Amino acid sequence: MKIAVVIPVRNGRAMVSACVAACWAQTRPPDELVVVDNGSTDDTADLAATAGATVVSEPSRGSYRARNGGWRSTSSDVVAFTDVDCLPAPDWLERLTEPFDDPRVAGVGGSIVQDEVHSATQRWMLTRHFLDQASNASHPFMPFFATANVAYRRSALEALGGFDDAFLSGGDNDFSWRLQALTGGLLFYRPEAEIRHRVGESLEEITSRCRRYAAGDILLERRWSSWPGFPPVPNRTARLKRVWQLPLAVAHRVMTRRALSVPFIDAAVALNVEAGRLRGRIDTRGTGLAPLHTVSGVSQLAQ
Repeated sequence: MKIAVVIPVRNGRAMVSACVAACWAQTRPPDELVVVDNGSTDDTADLAATAGATVVSEPSRGSYRARNGGWRSTSSDVVAFTDVDCLPAPDWLERLTEPFDDPRVAGVGGSIVQDEVHSATQRWMLTRHFLDQASNASHPFMPFFATANVAYRRSALEALGGFDDAFLSGGDNDFSWRLQALTGGLLFYRPEAEIRHRVGESLEEITSRCRRYAAGDILLERRWSSWPGFPPVPNRTARLKRVWQLPLAVAHRVMTRRALSVPFIDAAVALNVEAGRLRGRIDTRGTGLAPLHTVSGVSQLAQ
């Protein structure tokens, strides 16, 4: 079984060499290692090539478009994905690909461990399990895996036409769900396959992610809300609960002598989620989002 690793990146000169080196230094090294330069304006591509990666250029912005270009440039049976701000453990690829010995398994996700816990926002991310892949694996609708740590059979990627690049965020969910709903492929969670995810120290690290994720949620809801079992979307009052409960949460934190940063970050997250959902509603990509039965490569599988 040949295995490829694909890493999309834009302006990642500070991290790309270390990420590529960690991918090569595996107990089971990849047969192919591709870095997809997604329109960098720095020397990311040169550094990736120097570290030993095959560099593919995808100038049109979009991480899912870049991932599609990456896996299509390979010939391997299994394609693993990670991100440039991640550092795989030495046995990551070996552990991640072991479940493919079972022919029923179409995708495998590994654990994502937050690398830094120095600032208040980094502590909040840990407290709220912000990067927790185990939560993704137990999603109430269907399991999904973040592309920071996942591997798929090439046959599954080809059958579904890869990731839907209409998504700037949420394409991880969408691909995992299409794989299960339209092909019957099985997903397997392999927590032993660990990557460490580096995150910034500022509040913007969280709020920017929340806006991006929430915009992607709008597209996911448009495609999946009519599918049996899709959970109801909380109304705006419920989504802003952390904002209007802020005085009570702060008072409780004072009385229990716990950090006051948590409820303030909770409120900031709630507000940024609403901003992201607004951006998702006005995003023109959503108007052309293909319904499930016409998504490229799966119409025949849905019949």
